[in-house]
Amino acid sequence: MEKLDRKGLSESEAMPPNDYDSTNTDTVPEAENIDGYDRTLEYTPEEERAAVRRVDFFILPFIVLLFCFLQFDRTNIANALTDTFRADVHITNYHINTAQTLFIVGFVITEIPFNMLSRYFGPERFLPVTMILWGIATWSQMFITSPSGLYACRFIVGALEGGYIPGMALYISKFYINEQLGLRFACFWASNSIAGALSGPLSIGLLSLRGRGGLHGWQWLYLIEGVLTCFLGAVGYLYLPHSAAKPKTFFGRSWSLFTPRQSSIIITRVMRNDPSKALRYGKPVLPSHILQTFGDWRLYGHILSAFLSMVMITPMNTYAPSIIKSLGFTGLQANGLNSVGAIGALCISISLAYSSDRFKERGFHIIVGFLGAAAGLLWLALAPNSVGRWVLYGGVVCTQSFMGTAQAINAAWLAAKMEDHKRPIALAAYVMSIQIAGFPGAQLFKQDAAPRYKHGLITAAALVISGAAVVAAWKFLYRIFDHGDGGVETVKGRDPEQ
Repeated sequence: MEKLDRKGLSESEAMPPNDYDSTNTDTVPEAENIDGYDRTLEYTPEEERAAVRRVDFFILPFIVLLFCFLQFDRTNIANALTDTFRADVHITNYHINTAQTLFIVGFVITEIPFNMLSRYFGPERFLPVTMILWGIATWSQMFITSPSGLYACRFIVGALEGGYIPGMALYISKFYINEQLGLRFACFWASNSIAGALSGPLSIGLLSLRGRGGLHGWQWLYLIEGVLTCFLGAVGYLYLPHSAAKPKTFFGRSWSLFTPRQSSIIITRVMRNDPSKALRYGKPVLPSHILQTFGDWRLYGHILSAFLSMVMITPMNTYAPSIIKSLGFTGLQANGLNSVGAIGALCISISLAYSSDRFKERGFHIIVGFLGAAAGLLWLALAPNSVGRWVLYGGVVCTQSFMGTAQAINAAWLAAKMEDHKRPIALAAYVMSIQIAGFPGAQLFKQDAAPRYKHGLITAAALVISGAAVVAAWKFLYRIFDHGDGGVETVKGRDPEQ
């Protein structure tokens, strides 16, 4: 029986010594058998930037597109509610809130199992298959005729989407060093904002098809978005490579997105930056890794702050178009205006992440994102009824422009703090905490408090401010006990600023 070290790894999986030096290529022996790794490789900064740009242009945007359709499929119920969905299916806020709760239950219970399966089969194989399946469940919602049908469909869509976000986050981390993950994770999480910006105009077009083929507008919405999801899932299965050095092969033929030298640069620089990624490269998650992850104190500040800051996300995603409509706009206008906050969120999230990577600081950037969302919630809740509709709409835009904008930085900070064998479970737990926040969030806006939902908005704002306080406390603890904002590559003796 192999002896375990203090991190729970066997001797064969133990970390490289603490005198790790990025110029000493012999210090990552575990990477020797990884396709594309070359311990003698030398390259210029220009070659490195060209290889990274290749990932930025050909891998990351496609993953963002796939994530957009996950967001479409999880939030299109909000657009359906501005049509005749309530009356046609005979549902109230109670049924909607229950359905959203069941969606979250499905999402949460599959998060860790699906992430383990994703690590075993490879996210580039497993996740496109789940995407095809939840696309089928999405277009099946066009056949809903009762609350029970709504419950079943929302649960199935949620269960099939579980594991997608942390699985793709891990896939992205195979192509970038830890110091670059803040901006790339922000681009990935910005899919929420991009989808929010596009969902309004898209829903206007789809809902306007009402009456065509004897279908309601909301039926066209579910049908077309679900079919597009299935199509993109199939394309993703064919397109996404196993790694920079290992493209997909079909019928004995393959086509690589990278030259052999570019693939070697991408793989080698990642392993030199964080040798822990070599230890479990291509290996499954073990049950012992789950225990080790949940036994690590670093995890809890990130998941608690994510939970507190995201209680607002489910009610705002579900009812924002209805709130805007209640201000005196038409249903189509409300769907269009609902996109403005998403555009703001896209700009803010990318700007925060760029600044965070540029200045190598995480905590204060996360706090700024949290407090901006709290300000929007209080604006909408406390503004007098006598103010104009555009002033109240400004509160909706401010909330939407900041909510969730710091989650990518938080996730990148967590990923950098965890050794690679803990990252799959840590990122799954992080996403689970965001989804679990939907349980209280789904019950926050009561029908008798419509259309302003003042009490729910104030409660959500208090929770977000509490989340900011947790981040501040964890930043202090990291500064005292764990090398500040730096990740595991700092512990190996390498200064991330060099």
